[in-house]
Amino acid sequence: MKTDNRTPGKRPGAPCDGPDPPAAAGEPTPTLSMHLVRTLEQLRCAELPGSVVDKAKTCCLDFLAACLSASGSKSAEIGLNVAIKMGRGNSTLIGRHEKGSLLSAALYNGMIAHAEELDDSHRYVSGLHLSAVVIPAALAVAEERGLSGKEFITAVVCGYEAAARICRCIEQGHRMRGFHSTGTVGPFGACAAAGTALGLDAEQLVQAIGIAGSMGAGLFAFLDDGATVKHLHTGRASLDGFLAALAAQAGLTGPRAVLEAREGFFRAYAESSDETPLLQPFDGSYEIMNVYHKLHSACGHAFPAIDAAQLLRAELRDPVGEIASIDVRTYRAASLLENRRPVSRQQARFSIPFLIALMLTQGSVGRQELLKVDLADPDLLGLAGKVAVREDPEFQASFPRLRTAVVRLATKDGREMTRRIDGPRGGPDNPVSFREIENKFISEASGPLGDRRTGLVLEGVKRLDKLESIADWTAHLSA
Repeated sequence: MKTDNRTPGKRPGAPCDGPDPPAAAGEPTPTLSMHLVRTLEQLRCAELPGSVVDKAKTCCLDFLAACLSASGSKSAEIGLNVAIKMGRGNSTLIGRHEKGSLLSAALYNGMIAHAEELDDSHRYVSGLHLSAVVIPAALAVAEERGLSGKEFITAVVCGYEAAARICRCIEQGHRMRGFHSTGTVGPFGACAAAGTALGLDAEQLVQAIGIAGSMGAGLFAFLDDGATVKHLHTGRASLDGFLAALAAQAGLTGPRAVLEAREGFFRAYAESSDETPLLQPFDGSYEIMNVYHKLHSACGHAFPAIDAAQLLRAELRDPVGEIASIDVRTYRAASLLENRRPVSRQQARFSIPFLIALMLTQGSVGRQELLKVDLADPDLLGLAGKVAVREDPEFQASFPRLRTAVVRLATKDGREMTRRIDGPRGGPDNPVSFREIENKFISEASGPLGDRRTGLVLEGVKRLDKLESIADWTAHLSA
């Protein structure tokens, strides 16, 4: 029989009244962590709007598509090997027949969600992948405790909210110092999701956030040689955030001012910070609504250039034979993706020149195209070699409000064609439909799950807010 350690009357998502997080003795003002917890309390104790519930369902289905796309990958094999060494249990490892422990499931599911670069990300910050760190932690708790689908959704929304607000405080300079926000900020999101699902009270959640502040790690050094350690960033962030919530529940304490302290998170991870996203009262704008979904198996910063290339392709008969040069102007984070000769698929996903060449010749930049393509194909490499990527100060000034790329293509017979993209397909301003994510899921899930289970999982997502127990749904996620 499962034990229920939730605070009485504090079931996630149910109406609840309670005091604000207590301040330490002599502390004149609440810390940023306390401000954040106050916002999370509002979210988890109120009825979520229907639009937010629908978005959470889309995020969950997109997450599962990303996980199942990687079920046969090398990273999945490695993740399973590590997860089983961490311990077996009754927790679902998505797409596997094996079962893991609570913590090993968070690690494994987080790793595979990011392995094919198909998981969601946040529009207004650089490199913050949310579903891959938030959902595995929430899923492990919800499954083990038999939480309802509504409670699970509330935990997911809280996780997205916490990580996004913290990351927005340090957007300026965080990426440029080499940090990958999925790994550094991700633990806060997993902590908030797991803490909400565990039913931590406000004081415990403040302590958990303080603990999570010591967990952040993740460097963009993987870009240099396409190292797959990036996949571990998501799994480890989910695991560590979950661990922080469990430790706080057991009584471990963390610094209340972990974010703004003299030797706290903001000063360690960014040259400057803006506390506004944490200080402003909740106004009904949910961070989960700022998430974008991927239709290309690539880094999201490459999407504006890929979309522009897709439009230009319609005007060409023979891209390899016709094109003389391609000039790409974009914002700084995207301009760093300039490698013209990737030697691995991981590198290829972070190469705007190669991705443009692939789009122009194949008409798609999906997982299957990247699996089938010969990275040494002389036509592709020749075309990629004609692409010049550079930063445009105007586009950098408008980032992250806009994610702009202008692609100018010159042909050998003297023609010039230009396309500009300010909001790539999949973003909040240019969204994909639930049906498109449904098609993405079916395409990736049918192999590992089979048609019957794929259908059952899909129906479960559509009815997620009506499910009495999440365990009835997760039972179909095993291979």
